[in-house]
Amino acid sequence: MKLIIFAALVAFAAARPQLEEEPVAILREESDPIDGANFRHEFEADNGISQSMVGSAAEDGTQVMSGSYSFPLPDGTIATFNWVADALGFRVESPLLPVAPEAEHPIPAHALEQIAFADAQRAAGLVWDEAAGAWL
Repeated sequence: MKLIIFAALVAFAAARPQLEEEPVAILREESDPIDGANFRHEFEADNGISQSMVGSAAEDGTQVMSGSYSFPLPDGTIATFNWVADALGFRVESPLLPVAPEAEHPIPAHALEQIAFADAQRAAGLVWDEAAGAWL
């Protein structure tokens, strides 16, 4: 039985597609050293992939990051996605992403309650301390 299982695994491994991938060259790469919350990194590859990101601290001390990435699609067009990550969460924009009307996908009541609670805490002058895991 063990021999049959072993033979099946060998046959399965031998049958997998053998793709010959060509190496990808990095055409350009630039970055600034990380200094607290501040950083910058960009690169561009010869296969059409590119990425850039920047990080900084907001006035309240929280981390803010933004950037974009692009890659070629099979039809030759370039897909580009711009993103932001800050106190409001992670958001991505691209004409390639579907956008549903809010009426079709309303925000659940429990999520609205959590948002209202966080807004009330901020309005009271409290700040979420990640290290303490509490509002201070």
